[in-house]
This record gives sequence, C-alpha cells and structure tokens, in this order.
Amino acid sequence: MLASNQGASTPGPRTVYVGDAKTGELWRVSEWRKIVTGKASKGSLLRVFNAAHSASSTVAADGTLFVRPVPFACIASSCEMPFGPPPVTSGNSLEASAGSAFLAAFAFVIAAVDQRGHLYALDMPKNRFWLVARTGVSAVCITFNTVRRREVILGLSDNSIHCYNIDTNQLVARLPAYHRTEPQAISVHPNFPIAISNSRTESIIWDTERWERKRVLMGAGPGVQQASFSRTDTFNLRWKISLERFAANPTDRPTLPSDSQLVVPRSSYFSVSSNDELMIYGGLSASLYVWNLTEKRLLHEILLPAFSKRVLAQVEFVGTTSVAAVLSSGGELVLVDVERAKMIGQFRGSHRFRSFSLSHDGSVMTVILMDAKFSLRMMRIDQMVKLRGKVNDGVDRDLDDDLLEEAEAPKEESRPASPMKRVQLQSERTKTFYEMIEAKESTTVLNRRKLLKYLKHYGSYPEDYRTMIWRFLLKLPENREAYETLLEKGIHPSLKDFRKKFPLKSDRIAKSMERTISCLAHWSPIFEDLEYLPGMVFPIVKLFVNDMFSGFEVIMSLLINWCQKWWEYYPNPPIECLGVLEDLIAYHDPPLLSHFKRQKITSQVYGWGLLQTLLTEILSQRDWLKVWDHLVTNPPAFLYYFIAAYILESRASLLAANKLDDVSYFFSRVNPVNVDKIIVAAYRLHSATPDACSPVTFFTPFRPLLKGQYEIFNKYPEFIVNYQSKMKEKIRADEVEYLRRRRLAVEVSKLGEELKRDKQAWETADWKMNDMVESWWESMMGAEETHNDRLARLDASEKEQRIRSLKRIAEARKTFVDHHLNTTKNHALNIAKTVGVNRKDVESRLNETDSDAQFKQLENEWIARKEEMLSARQELSKLDHTRAERLIRHARDLGVPTHPFDLDLDSTPGKFNAPETERLRNARREGFRDPSVSPTRVRPRAWSPELLEERRHRRSEVARSVDISDGPSPVRSESEFLERVSEDLAGSPGSRRSVRFQ
Repeated sequence: MLASNQGASTPGPRTVYVGDAKTGELWRVSEWRKIVTGKASKGSLLRVFNAAHSASSTVAADGTLFVRPVPFACIASSCEMPFGPPPVTSGNSLEASAGSAFLAAFAFVIAAVDQRGHLYALDMPKNRFWLVARTGVSAVCITFNTVRRREVILGLSDNSIHCYNIDTNQLVARLPAYHRTEPQAISVHPNFPIAISNSRTESIIWDTERWERKRVLMGAGPGVQQASFSRTDTFNLRWKISLERFAANPTDRPTLPSDSQLVVPRSSYFSVSSNDELMIYGGLSASLYVWNLTEKRLLHEILLPAFSKRVLAQVEFVGTTSVAAVLSSGGELVLVDVERAKMIGQFRGSHRFRSFSLSHDGSVMTVILMDAKFSLRMMRIDQMVKLRGKVNDGVDRDLDDDLLEEAEAPKEESRPASPMKRVQLQSERTKTFYEMIEAKESTTVLNRRKLLKYLKHYGSYPEDYRTMIWRFLLKLPENREAYETLLEKGIHPSLKDFRKKFPLKSDRIAKSMERTISCLAHWSPIFEDLEYLPGMVFPIVKLFVNDMFSGFEVIMSLLINWCQKWWEYYPNPPIECLGVLEDLIAYHDPPLLSHFKRQKITSQVYGWGLLQTLLTEILSQRDWLKVWDHLVTNPPAFLYYFIAAYILESRASLLAANKLDDVSYFFSRVNPVNVDKIIVAAYRLHSATPDACSPVTFFTPFRPLLKGQYEIFNKYPEFIVNYQSKMKEKIRADEVEYLRRRRLAVEVSKLGEELKRDKQAWETADWKMNDMVESWWESMMGAEETHNDRLARLDASEKEQRIRSLKRIAEARKTFVDHHLNTTKNHALNIAKTVGVNRKDVESRLNETDSDAQFKQLENEWIARKEEMLSARQELSKLDHTRAERLIRHARDLGVPTHPFDLDLDSTPGKFNAPETERLRNARREGFRDPSVSPTRVRPRAWSPELLEERRHRRSEVARSVDISDGPSPVRSESEFLERVSEDLAGSPGSRRSVRFQ
C-alpha cells in the first residue's frame, strides 16, 4: 500500500480466497466504505488468492495456508461502470452519509482467469466476487467489451475466443479457432461494436454485434506484434513510423542469463495516450521510445539501465496522464513520465510481477505476482502519480505492504529535455521461507519448540502441511539460481541407463528422480555411482513431486546432516557410524549383541542396510513419513536412537534367528511392528543413554545449507573417489570404444553376411536365369508354332469372309439394279400420268375459255335484247294507254257505257303478264334468274372442284344446245312482239327462236 514513511503502522490489506468459493464479499462493509469513499487513499487494498484456505495450521507470513493453489493466467479491468447508492446498514447514519460520497475511481470490475479456465469477476461497486464460468481451457488474454460493458472477451490457448456475460454467467458467443496460433491480445473499439484479436501470425477484426469475422490482417515478415484501437475514435495517424533502426542488433545484444529469459509473455509492445498525442514503444531492448504523434517526431529515447538484461514485457499509460507503467520480463515494474523523460519510481520487494492491469482512470493497479502466480494484489497508485513533480523534495515514499515497495527515484544529473534518462534501480535480497516465519523466537507464531510439542502430542504432522513444515525445520536457503545452474547441466552421463535400471510406472516421478540424482552428481562426484542413492532419494522425490526445488534442498540437507561421516571410508560402509549403533545396542541390550557376535552378524547386516535406504525397506509409506517427522524435528543423531529402538523392540525375533540369511531377510522387509511404540522407545533411549556412548556427542548438530550457493561437499576419500571417477571415466571411455569397435565389428560382420547373402542370391539368381532362358526359348518356340497355326487359320477364315463378302456385294448390286429399274419404270409411268393430266387440264382450260367466250357473247346478246324488250314494253305500254284513253273517250262520245271496260291500266300489265310472272316465280324458286336474262343460278354455291367441273360441263352443253335462228327483228309490231315474248316465256316449241336448257 502506498503511504508516507512516517513511522505509523497500518493494518494489512484484506485477504480473500476464491479457490473454494463460488461467491462472496471482497471487504467487510466498514472497510469497503472507507475504500470507496476515498478514506483509504494509500497503499495496498486487497489480496486475492486462488487457493483454498484452511485455518488448521499457520505457516505463511500473514498467518494463512495455501491449499491447491492455481496460478492466474491474465487479468483485465473494465471501463467505468454505472453505480448506485451503496447498501445502508440499519441504524448507522454515519455510514449512510459516507456512502453517498462514492468515488467514481472504484466504479469498475476486475476479471481474472486462471490456468484451469475458471473466470472470476470482482465487482468493486457491489463489493462482491463470483465465479462466472469454467471454460476448461487455459486463457491467454482477456478484455472487457466497451459497448456492452458487462461482457468479457477471452482468448484461449486452443486459438478460440469466448465471450461471457458476468451478470448472467452465460456464454454469449463462441468464435471458431480462426487463428493459427493462440491470440496474444484483444482490443475493443471505444464506441463501435468492433474488436481485433492479435496473434503472432495475423490479426482478425470481429463484429461484436453479430460475432462474425470481418477481415483478416496478415503480418509481413516475422508476423504481427500488436494490433490495437486507440482510446478515441478520432485518431488518424497518416504517418508511417519505421522501427527497423530501433531493432536490437544481434551482435550488440547482450547475452541474457538463464534466469532472465522471457518468463513473462509479452502482452503489449506499444501504447497510445488518452489524448492520442503520445505513443510509446518497447522492443527487445532496455530502451523506451516516445513519439509525439501531433508533431510527427521522435520525442525521447528513455534508457532503463536496470532492464539492460531484460526485455520490456508490458507498457501502458496510467489513466489520462503522461506517466507510463513499464514491466520487464524479469518482473520489475517502474513508473516513468515519458513526456518529461523522468523516473517516477520502482516497485520493489520480495516479490516480482508477472502482469498488471490499470483501472479506467489509472487510480488502481491490479498485479499478478511472478513467484506467487496464484495471488492478485490491488493497490492505489494515484498518489504516486500526483507526486511525480516532487521527486527531489526529499519525501521518502514506499509501500506499507510487506511484498511491495517503491524505490525513491534518483536525482537528475541532466537537463529535463534530455532524450536519454538513466535510472538506477535498487535490488533487495529475497527472504527465505524460514526468515519470513522465524524472525524472533519469542514473538513468532511458529517455531521448532512448538512443532516438537505438537509432534509429541499428535504423533505426526498433517499431510497437507508436511512439506511446508519440513521446509521450515530444515531452514532451506532457496538457492534457486544455483539449483537452475545444476539443472542446466542436463542429465549426468552416469544416468543414461537410469530408466532401464529403475523402471517406474509414473513418468513424472522417473523424470524427477533422474533430474535430482543428476543434480547431486553434478554437485559432488561421490554421488555419480552410489547404488543405494536412488533408494534414498525416491521417497523424498515422491513427497515433493510438485516442488522439486524444495525436494532437492531437502535431500541435500539430509545428506549433509543425517548422512554425515558416511563416506569417510568410501567405498566401504561407515565403520564409525555403525560402531556408534553397536555401542548403543551393547549398552542397552548386551545379550542381543552377544547373540549377533555368536552368529557372526555384524553391524553391516542390521545397521548399514537400514541406514543406506533411510528406513524405506522396513517401513510402509505412512509409517516412514511419521518417523521422518520426528527425525527432521530432532537432531541428526536421533536416527541412530530410532534404529537401536527398532532392533531392541524386535529382539525376540532376532534371538530366534540362528542364520545370517534369516536376519538379512528380517531387515529387508516391512515387519509388523508398532511404529509409535518404537518412536517412544527411541525418545526413551535418547534420554537414558549416557554421553560416553551417545551419538549426540559423536555427530555434529543440525547445520542448514548455505544461502546463495551450495557448499562444497568433499567429505570423502578424494583419492579413492577421484581414482574411481577416473577409472569409471576410463571404463566409460573404454566402454564407448568397445561399443564403437563392437558396433564396427557388428557392421563388418553384417557386411560379410550381406556379401555372403548377395553371393548366394547371385548364384541362385544365375541358376534361375539359365532356367528362365531355357524355358523362355521353349516358350518362344511353342509360341511361334502356335502363331503360325493361328496365322493359317486366320488366312482361311479371311478367305471365307472375302467370298461371303463378294456374294453379299453381288446380291446387293443385283437388288440395287432391280430396284433402280422398277423405280425408273414407276417414275416414267408417273411422268406419263402427269403429262396426260396436264394435257387434259390444258384442253379443259381451252374448252372453258371457248365456252366462256361464247357464253359471254350470248349473255351480251341477251342483255341487248332485254334492253330492247324493256324499251319496247315501255313504248307499248304508252301506246296501249294512249289507245285506251282514245277508246274510252270515243266510247263516251258515242254514249257507250264504259264501266265494263274500265281497266286499271296500272294493273293491266300485271294481269297481262301473269303467266310470265308465274313462270319467273317458278324459275326463281328453282334457283335460276330470269330466263330472259341469264340461265345461271341465282344463289352462288361454294367453290369446289366438282362444282367447277359441273359448271364447265353445263356451259359446254349449253353452248352446244343453243340454237339461234336468224330472222327479222322481234320488235316489228306490238302484237307480234307481245306474242313472241309470251311464247318465248311460255316455252312454245313452235316459236321461231327458242332456247333450251339442259
């Protein structure tokens, strides 16, 4: 927690365990109100452990114990969330009034994902945390949706992307794994439903409204480093920044040590300020480049000397300021004012950082620790950022948390406008687990005396806390760098056949065994070929399989303290140690020792077999752990008291054994003994043994391992070990040479056998070839005869086919000729018929033309006669009318009565022509016109060939039957004319001119 260093002590931050809870509160209500109202404006605010909590034992610095810790993978802070009035406790008006002053700086939510894929949400306004989802896949990156602010977007290690709603705990979308590698970062547009996910090979733009892939941006050359949206939607660069000259030169790049590799994955390479004015970039070097995007120029190149052997893993601007938080790959976190190129400070302490996340205004920072990845820390940094202009005023500021501190920034020795700012970062030695707990014997809550009291009461330590208690009792130095140095040397050559000699079911334990023994062999040559070393190491490796670093140091502590003076007579057993055990038996049970001497059973049988296996052959796993709880808690000499107590408790069986094989068998198997009783007997022997024969006076007390580096282990006959090492190295070289020669001889023998097989194969092939040639000639001769027979048969069949073909051709030709003659004959007949028809048609046309001409002439004559007749009729009617008038007038003059003779002159013609009228009526009824005009039908018929032929025939008949007599004009007198007309109309045969119709 950030606080002024004025000597005032403040209580530690709130600790929350989320490993065994699905939901809960972050702070107590009173603590929460102080934080959200700004009363707790400095320091660490919250510690979150992704582990289960158990209060049965206390081993950590803060009085807590971690059970099943799971590392956090990544964290993210949301944008500003809407918040309402905080809950008011009944009867507490003071808290109600304080709650009304809720700071907007705490209106955000933190999302964290662990390596199991469990997604947690920490809601500051609601003072709650809960488990949102279990993806089952470890997450790589995480961010909040800026449009729908209650949605979290995850990038998983299987290259897919998920979106969850933290309110409903429901899966919103599951995007396919379009990325070819796992996504490293996700950025969301501040105003539009657009997101961009970035991997090492490509960047993909997503539509967060429909959750569709919109576009894929491929990187050129090495790929894509980072793709991100700016904080505002008005950013338009329109300026290309080339980073080629800022890339680290491979020849000038410093060699990174083994402990400073890229432990932290790089999550951000560049960052843009809130006003889109400044941009910072960190590459594979210790320099931080600052550009002014408005002026389009490189503003500063800030060199961080403390990062000279590191690379920048994460860079972010703090809120709306020009201060940037920079994290290195080694876990160092610093604050730099990039606009003025000034160092604000560095967070330092016993822990380093893996990643961090800033709130929307930069007031709160949440970090994941590197060496305690299952832990989240939340702290306020706004006071530090506000004091960035008062670095040299002498104010000493640090973090009141025991894990985080802030180093004071050095005074400037250059101008403020200098582009290179060198900041020296201080380092502090990390405290060990024992130093953090047992600082003072009188004030600590855990010490060796209390553990021994607990052990004597309960008999053993709890299984869940045994490894931590052993670490505390053995005062492990935690020399991680030295351990990693031994690991980097690889598997020792003497262990190349370890898996064959010691086959284990668990590959994990076998690999741990191999690495541990290799580290011991690299540490001291005596451990290269100890036959009983795997039996000693195996139970420790199995116990510390999840923490082999601590297991290795436990083994080293056992070898240095509990196995002291074992190798002074190497390769013989430790005679002095076995003599101490024999003195104990002689003092407490002389008859048993006399029995051993009579049966020639030495201490190598009943003592050395138990020592070199660390009691693993005579105890079960549960009893072995219980016994070693007591052995670790007591001085190293207590091991010999326990062995003596075991032998004394089994004296009845041993006295009954009269053979060496029986005794050896007894000490090489698990016997049905009461371990608790043996432990009590060991304590009794310890208190009842005088100093003259006590192992305590012979062995040195417990001495922990050196801190920083492991001690030199040479307490053995060096000339023997060196000679043995040389001999083994020579034997190994001779073996290699022998194997090489043997391999060469095998290859030569294989080559000879191959040549022999080739010769036999060649001879066999030659014989087979001769047989094949002979059989081939025979088959060829038989094939030739068969071919000739086939040719003869083929010629005969071909001749027959030719004859049949010629016959078919002759028959076909004859048939064609006959058909052609018939066709020609029929064609000639058809032509003749056609000519006759055409001739008849021409003749009929000519006849028709003649008859038409004659009929036309007759028609014209009759028309002329009709005209004459009509004119004559009119003249006669006038004449008759005149005569009638004269007659009547004369009759009146004569006095003759006129009424009998009154004639209707108008009707007279009708009465006179009554027969004619009746004939005309009959003619019209028969279908003819007036016979005096035309003999044709009145009603025309429809045309048809029969009608045309009938008309032609009728006309020809009419033309032949018409007899026109030449005579005087029919109109000679009125009476003659009338009589002629009446006769003509009546059809009298005696008339001079008559017309017949047939």
